[in-house]
Amino acid sequence: MHRILVTGAGGIGGVNFVRALRSAGDFFIAGTDHFPYHIKFNDLDKEYISPRHDSPEFIPLIKRIIRADKIEFVHPQPEVEAEVISQWKGELEARTYLPSSEIFKVCRDKYETARILQPLGLAPKTRLYGETAMEDAFEEMGKPLWIRARRGAGGRLSLPCESPEEAEMWVRLWVERGKAQVGDFMVQEYLPGEDYAWDSLWYNGELVTSYTRMRVEYLFPHLSPSGITGTPTVSRIVHDERVNEASVKAVKTVDPKPHGFYCLDLKEGREGRIYVTEINIKAHTTLALWSYVAVKCLGLPWWSNMSHLYVKIGLGFEEFKEIPKFDIYPEGTTLLRHIDVGVKIILPDGKIHKVPI
Repeated sequence: MHRILVTGAGGIGGVNFVRALRSAGDFFIAGTDHFPYHIKFNDLDKEYISPRHDSPEFIPLIKRIIRADKIEFVHPQPEVEAEVISQWKGELEARTYLPSSEIFKVCRDKYETARILQPLGLAPKTRLYGETAMEDAFEEMGKPLWIRARRGAGGRLSLPCESPEEAEMWVRLWVERGKAQVGDFMVQEYLPGEDYAWDSLWYNGELVTSYTRMRVEYLFPHLSPSGITGTPTVSRIVHDERVNEASVKAVKTVDPKPHGFYCLDLKEGREGRIYVTEINIKAHTTLALWSYVAVKCLGLPWWSNMSHLYVKIGLGFEEFKEIPKFDIYPEGTTLLRHIDVGVKIILPDGKIHKVPI
């Protein structure tokens, strides 16, 4: 029985990850979270209430848990915790499967990511807010323009704006409320096409496997001015060479030797071209849910459970050369999920399957 520690175990991604791992075998799984109620959602062998990732007590607690519970492998689910643990992984008495902390610094800054990718045609036109006059930005990029935060998840502080005045009012609103500073905002060309996610696993510079899904509908979109709330209630598997090609090129551009999960957000531009809007150095929230569905409902090989594959490789498994590198899930499979209503999948033939979770 392998012994695993999952940080951020009370969040949706953490719950999905543990469920996927439980479906693959017998594990001892300890979990941490700084929300004392949220951690109760998960099926853990041992629970720990942790300080936030930026507390000086966070890493000492992780070290104590590793020793006390004889942890072999640490999986940080939230990206902010993954970044901190990557800085200290050399001092942990357990394995991790993370890139260097320098890669987190680049990818957690959406502006810096776009700055690196834009010369290669992989990112939309991007400027820092205040770097140029808004009138000039609208003239260059057209309207609407996409105003968004450089850092954060769930479409944080994002809004499609139709005029310089609207953009300026949006930024001023959050600055005056004390929720942001002017330097937190960036301006991007608006991309009206389809919304994609490309989830991939890499090992020492080599792509292990990946899949692409289209986000069809977001969770409670009416609660966000932009209509983007981060995680979808409806998503569909697609096979698209444009997405595969752009994603691989983007990952290798920001990290010549990628190692671990690289989960990208991409959108289709007005001319049908695919652009990368974000690179997450962590598992997307629903990656582990797709992992669970793949083996429990679709009858796919064990390695299609990417959460399990990730842990096995992290523990030393190296026989992954024959696993397909792209499009491991059947095209057209649609996953439906929402609060308190369970999970269903619509198979490519139209049949509906209730997922037992």
